[in-house]
Amino acid sequence: MEAGTELVLIFVGSSNCGWSNVAELPELFSKIRGDVLLAAKERSTGFATLGVARDLVVQNGLEHLEKFGPFDEVTAGRGWLNMGVLEYIYGDMPGVAATPQVIVVERTVERDGEWRIEDQRVLARRAGLDEIEEWAKEGAPLPPEIR
Repeated sequence: MEAGTELVLIFVGSSNCGWSNVAELPELFSKIRGDVLLAAKERSTGFATLGVARDLVVQNGLEHLEKFGPFDEVTAGRGWLNMGVLEYIYGDMPGVAATPQVIVVERTVERDGEWRIEDQRVLARRAGLDEIEEWAKEGAPLPPEIR
């Protein structure tokens, strides 16, 4: 883990959502992971993955996320009150309240005695199987860098 700019690929799903359990979704997410990792390398930025399970039961959410992992970080439980949901769907980066969802956030990691995150912005958000599938087929393109 280093200070600097990073891309964070976020998967939001739920074990009790039919669309989050479509058989081809893990493969689509794996392809997107590879494409976003390549984009991070081309931009000379860090890369991390976050799995968010919008499940009420933590264990159900963790088992669901295992299909899409590995992840660098996960959050599961509390349904729509999940901290990942609150941050990336209802917070400063609002989006449609739907699963499954794939989000790419660009952010700056700062360290001057303690770690903190600055300047988060959504580069891409795809909600629903159709949008995720189409984006994966396109190679998960991201907007150009802003520096």
